[in-house]
Amino acid sequence: MTLSPSSESTTHLGHYGLIAGVFDELEISDLIDTLLPKKSGHNISHSTVLKAMCINGLGFTERRLYLFPAFFENLPTERLLGEGVLPEHLNDDVFGRTLDKIHEYGATELFNHIILQAMKHVPINPRFCHSDTTNFSVYGDYENDDNSKTINITYGHPKDKRVDLLRFSISMVTDQKGIPLFVRALDGNSSDKKVLIKTIKEVTQNLNLDQRVYHVADSAFYTESNVKEIGTSAFFISRVPATINESKELLITDLILETCSDERYSCYAVKSCYGGIEQLWVVFCSEEMKKKEEKTFDEKILKELEATEKSLKKLSTLEFACEADARIASEQWLKENELYEFTKLEIKTKSHRLENKKGRPRKGEDVQTFYLIEAEIKHDQDKLQEKRAKLGRFILATNDLELTPDQLLKYYKEQGTVERGFRFLKG
Repeated sequence: MTLSPSSESTTHLGHYGLIAGVFDELEISDLIDTLLPKKSGHNISHSTVLKAMCINGLGFTERRLYLFPAFFENLPTERLLGEGVLPEHLNDDVFGRTLDKIHEYGATELFNHIILQAMKHVPINPRFCHSDTTNFSVYGDYENDDNSKTINITYGHPKDKRVDLLRFSISMVTDQKGIPLFVRALDGNSSDKKVLIKTIKEVTQNLNLDQRVYHVADSAFYTESNVKEIGTSAFFISRVPATINESKELLITDLILETCSDERYSCYAVKSCYGGIEQLWVVFCSEEMKKKEEKTFDEKILKELEATEKSLKKLSTLEFACEADARIASEQWLKENELYEFTKLEIKTKSHRLENKKGRPRKGEDVQTFYLIEAEIKHDQDKLQEKRAKLGRFILATNDLELTPDQLLKYYKEQGTVERGFRFLKG
C-alpha cells in the first residue's frame, strides 16, 4: 500500500495499514476510550497510543519505548492513527502515561475486554485452550514493593539458564489457531503448578467458554491438588509426570502397544483415579523420541558407571558389626543400583584393638571384629535391554473418558501454539 500526498513524495505503508485497519475493524479504539477515558492535557487518546504500540510491536524492528518517536518519523501518522496525530505527538512521555493508565486499570483485565470485543466480530470459537508459562531475563536493578498490582522482578528458575539474572514470568493461553486468549505478567519466581490452575480458572470465568473446550497443559499442571481442584468442572489434557509412582510403574510395565493412526506412535490405554478423579491415561511410545533417546542412552550409562563405581568403593569402606548386616547392605545397594549385578561378592573380616588403640593387636589381646564388603560389578544386560526397549514412552491424561487415544495425542500435540506465542514475545 502506498500514499501519494503530492507528486513529489510517496510513502510506503507496508503492513502497517493492515494492522491499523484490523484495529479499527474490531472497534478496539472505542472500547479502550470507554475503559481508559482521555483526560485534559492529552493531545491524543490512550486508544491512539495503544494503536501506535501495536503498529510498532508488529513492525519487526525491535524498537524500544524510548525509540518510538524515531519509528514514526517517516510514517504517515494521520493516515494510520487519525487526523491531527503527528509524529511529534508520539513521544516517550505520552507512551509512559498510557502505560501507567493500563497498569492502573490492570493489563490482564484490559486484554480480556479486548479479546471479548474481538470475539464479537471474528468467529473465534476456542475448542482448545493451550496454557503454559515462560520467563524473561532482565538486566539492571529493580525495586520491588508490596503493591499487589506490581510483579516482583526477582531470581527464579530460568529457562534460558541465566541464573545470574533477575526475571519476570508470563502465563499465556492460546486457542487451537495460536490466537492469544489470555496473558498475565507474574513474579519471576512464580510456581508453574500454582499458576497454571489459576490461569485455567480465570480463562473459564472470563471468556464464558463452551463446555467442550479442553484445557491443555504440560506436566507442570498435573499435580494431585490441581486435578482435584479442576475435578469435572472443565476438561483437561495433560502429560503425566514420570515422578508419580503410578506413572513410574506403568512406564516400565510390559505392555502390548497398539499402533496409532499416526504410525509413528503406539499406545496402551488404562483408567486412573489419580487425585480422586476418574481419568483416561494413555501410554504412548514415540518412535522418533525413542531414536533420539537411544543416541544418548549408552553415553549416559557409561557416565553413570563411573559414579556407581565410586558409590561401591564408598560402600567397601563401611564396617559392619556382623556378616548379616554386611549382606543386607550389599543387597540394598544392588536394589538402589538396579542396572548392575555383582560379579564378585565377599564378606571379609577385620579386627581392631579395643578403646581405639593404634597398632597391631598383641597376642591374646581382646579385639573387636568388623565385617567389610568386597565386590565387583558389571551391567545387568537383561535389565539394560528392558530399559532400552521402553525408551520413547510418555503418558497423557484426560478427564474426558470419551476421547480416543488418537484424539488425545492429536490435541496435546497442538500445545505448540502457545510455544510459538512465547517465541514471538521473545523476538
